[in-house]
Amino acid sequence: MEFGADTWWLVATLATVAVGIISYFLKRTMSKQDRHEEDINHIKLTYVTRDQLKEFKEETNNGINKLQKDIEDIKENTLKKADFLRQQANTERMIERLEKNTDKKLDSIYDVVLKIGGKKDE
Repeated sequence: MEFGADTWWLVATLATVAVGIISYFLKRTMSKQDRHEEDINHIKLTYVTRDQLKEFKEETNNGINKLQKDIEDIKENTLKKADFLRQQANTERMIERLEKNTDKKLDSIYDVVLKIGGKKDE
């Protein structure tokens, strides 16, 4: 059995297609393997041991507990805005009363001084 030129052409084409398909799948497999190696290297560089994770959790919990204690301390030891405003209003009323009393006393002193030695301008 002899093959003609057309048959060899068909065999060469099929062999080329087969090599192409094999090359495609081989390249895809190699690319996946390279990506897996990169991922594994990334994991090796960034992984955390259980002891390190446990230590980190403990530090975080301690920090959170300290912050909660600080917040409670601030709540207990700071002046609230309403209390501050109420005290300011009380202070202003006391100052106004003192000013009125001072004005009355100064007027009384002025009147006494005028009676003793001078004339009152009216």
